[in-house]
Amino acid sequence: MATRALPIMTAVLLGIALTPLAGCERDISSVHAEKDAKGKTQVQVDREKIDQNLKQAQKDLGQAGRQIKEGVEEGARQVGSAVEEGAKKIDAEIGPAAREVLNDAGITARVKAKLIADPEVAAIHIDVDTVDGRVTLNGKVASADQRAEAEKLARHTDGVLDVVNLIQVAGQPPPAPPASGQR
Repeated sequence: MATRALPIMTAVLLGIALTPLAGCERDISSVHAEKDAKGKTQVQVDREKIDQNLKQAQKDLGQAGRQIKEGVEEGARQVGSAVEEGAKKIDAEIGPAAREVLNDAGITARVKAKLIADPEVAAIHIDVDTVDGRVTLNGKVASADQRAEAEKLARHTDGVLDVVNLIQVAGQPPPAPPASGQR
């Protein structure tokens, strides 16, 4: 249920952030065309207005991007907190038998939240699995930098004991899985 809230919240924030770009109240016409008495079309371009419109659009897009990033980060924190809170409640009811599974679920949620909050990582293409504190990253990203950043974020997450990075960089062969018994 909580994982559905993140895409919905992101869509709502995107809609809100892009509303100023609609420009309903602004005169943005920087190009004017009309026909003269001979029927020849004359086009006039107001470069100053084009520059003003471009600067305003860049400012609006920058603000929208910041709002979206803040919303995604907050949503990721809320999802991670909800999973951890649920895990605590279940642990209290079920006891130590479920503790490891719940701990692994919490680790997975925290790693995924960090990946989502980082604009440099294509988190949607990365799967996170955790068993006994050992995180395995799978998926495909566009660059070796994204692959390395995903691994770094996972390694610096509370509760992670080890990371196996099986993320493939587009255009490169998939990484070889670790030999059994190795971490």
